[in-house]
Amino acid sequence: MKQSGMAMVEALVAAGLLALGLLGASRLTLRALDAALQTRHQEQAQSLAREALDCAVGQTQPCPAAENVTRQGMAYTVQVQQRPLAPGLADIAVQITWRSNSGPQQLTWHTRHSELPGWHGVSSP
Repeated sequence: MKQSGMAMVEALVAAGLLALGLLGASRLTLRALDAALQTRHQEQAQSLAREALDCAVGQTQPCPAAENVTRQGMAYTVQVQQRPLAPGLADIAVQITWRSNSGPQQLTWHTRHSELPGWHGVSSP
């Protein structure tokens, strides 16, 4: 009788340890999926920032000055601000905001743009 009772206790302990291991593995998987989702949102925000900066520097129209953009089910807000620093020199700031599961997220990129002609400073042979 003691032999069969001990086997039952061993089986219960083994089942408990297995359940604990599976719970840990599932939590790890959920965190990995959340990290992959956050990375995807960050990559999309960087892509939008790059497009907005290219548009602002190249002065192409239409430029997404303040747009709401939806990519892969996530809504992003794009804001482009140009601030003159000196004659012919401007600071361009692009801010991308979005709301993820962990709260509001933001990405800000800055660059400076000079309006000097392309040939300026180039000497001919």
